[in-house]
Amino acid sequence: MRRVLIGTAIVLGALAALGSQAASAAVRLPSVLALGGLLVAALLYLGWKGLRFFLWRVGRRLAFSYFLIGILPIPMLGLLLLLSSYVLCGFFMGSLYRSAAEGLGRELQGVAALAAATGSDDPALVSPRAPVGVALYRDGRRVSGDRRAPARWPEWLDGPALAVGEAGEALYAALPDGSKTLVGSAAWGERRALAFVDGGLETELARRSGLWISLLEPGAPEAGETISLQLGKAELALRTAKSPLADEARRRFFELTEEDGTSIPWRRRPLLYWGQVAGALRALADGETLADTLIVSLNTTPRTLQGRLFAGSTEVNTSVWASLIALIGLLTSLYGIALLMALFMIVGLSLAVNRLSSATSSVREGDFSVRIPVRRKDQLGELQQSFNQMTANLETAVATATQKELLDKELQIARDLQRSLLPADLPALAGVEFSTLFEPSAAIGGDYFDVLQIDRDRLAVVVADVSGHGLPTGLRMAMLKAALVILVEDGRPAADILSRLNRVVRAEENSRFFVTATIAVIDFSSARMELTNAGHPPTYLVRDGEVEEILLPGNPLGALGELYGRRDVDLRPGDVVVWLSDGLIEATDGSDEPFGYQRVREALTGPAPDPATVRDRLLAAVLQHTQGRAIADDRTLVAMAYEPGAAASATDESRPRNE
Repeated sequence: MRRVLIGTAIVLGALAALGSQAASAAVRLPSVLALGGLLVAALLYLGWKGLRFFLWRVGRRLAFSYFLIGILPIPMLGLLLLLSSYVLCGFFMGSLYRSAAEGLGRELQGVAALAAATGSDDPALVSPRAPVGVALYRDGRRVSGDRRAPARWPEWLDGPALAVGEAGEALYAALPDGSKTLVGSAAWGERRALAFVDGGLETELARRSGLWISLLEPGAPEAGETISLQLGKAELALRTAKSPLADEARRRFFELTEEDGTSIPWRRRPLLYWGQVAGALRALADGETLADTLIVSLNTTPRTLQGRLFAGSTEVNTSVWASLIALIGLLTSLYGIALLMALFMIVGLSLAVNRLSSATSSVREGDFSVRIPVRRKDQLGELQQSFNQMTANLETAVATATQKELLDKELQIARDLQRSLLPADLPALAGVEFSTLFEPSAAIGGDYFDVLQIDRDRLAVVVADVSGHGLPTGLRMAMLKAALVILVEDGRPAADILSRLNRVVRAEENSRFFVTATIAVIDFSSARMELTNAGHPPTYLVRDGEVEEILLPGNPLGALGELYGRRDVDLRPGDVVVWLSDGLIEATDGSDEPFGYQRVREALTGPAPDPATVRDRLLAAVLQHTQGRAIADDRTLVAMAYEPGAAASATDESRPRNE
């Protein structure tokens, strides 16, 4: 639209400039041409932009295409038929004129032959139907007859006159008074006869042909200017520029009189004009060529041509017109049906495209619930179905993405909650140092560890592994955490704590799960550690570079029976105790070979200056074995160094590694 406004401004500016240039007395042609070219270019630009704007909609484009193909050819064809009919009428008018002129010429030839044979120059005897002048000649002299005939026999008629007369063609000549006539001649022994139309040649030809005929010499004042039509080598001169409407004789011929002030019907009006080229015009006396050709102006009414063209039988005319009307009705009906079908298709396509456009706009605005009612059984129907399927998929994808986003938020909350369940600050007791690891395999892990202070001299270390992964496992782990803290704070023995936790796990009848756990109670006053195990992996004691694997068989929580392994271990300064989950032991390499208990022992063997060194040595060995593969199970590790009299410290790496 902006470009159209700019183009309009250019056109208005060009018009103003062109007007000022034209109003100037010193106007220059180059400037006018330049402004005119600019104006034409601007008009073409505006027309092109306007057409593009109009044809932007598919319905308009289809309607315009149908107009170009189905509507526009009809008036063009009608105009062509009208022009062709006019040309055919002109040819028929020329044929009528030639028939009248040739018939009159043959009649004059017959009159001359009869006069020469009988020796009579009485026109009433030799030509009772036409006004004819007759002259008889003997020995080259006129002996009787019309005085307008030459006194001496026109010798130029001896050669071509007889030939023309025998051929039945018209021979034009000029009488001494300048009037034009048709001539016929004949010889009978020593007698010769000359016959010509006695005045009113144009009227006689008009009476015979039904056409108003004017014989004009090229260049004559009454001829005016002519219009020539070149067809191959033939050149046809059309009617003169001079209008014969003022000719009273022509008006009487066509009966152009208005009765009671009413207008004359078009069928009676002389609307048809044509031109014809006749032969040469010669002087009758000596044969001098006065004009190489005569221009014959023909004029008539549609009613006259209709009467001459069609059969005289009413029955034949009725049959022909009935057949023509029936054919026109059939073709019109077929065209009407085609027009209705085209309109139906255009409207249907426009509605379908408009629905698609409206639905697309809704999708662009974010409404993926929009659907198009599919009623078509064609390609547009398939396109609408595809659009509906696409919007349904988009709606599902958006809903899924929204749900995933909500789930991610919930998982983040659950991760934060699980992180809060892990010990943020380990108990500050003299004589111990901790180093931990918590690395879940999923967003929420099932492993759990905690360090709880029972009283001034005792500390409890708990490591547990809940079967499964994900949010349900994390919730179960939180439940166990709550129950465990309560039981430990009550000062219950480790076996009693595991028994009670076992009953809590088994209370979940709808979803069975198992928990392995190890509880270590360290008593600093006696330097003794009490280990109680419920199906959990072994506890490792690193002393003087050697590793002792403390394996305590027992039933996991949730299984049948409450048999738990138990052992008391005396601690020495420099000892390092390691608790871990099965995620580290079962870590596999590229051949799915697990890390195993033996490699754990080998990795832990060696100097243990602090728990962090032991932890890092084990993790490096596991990483080298797995070659960086993604972990398949949660990994938890707690390493405790026993150093009586040393300041309490802790190295906590319990933050999940998969974040």
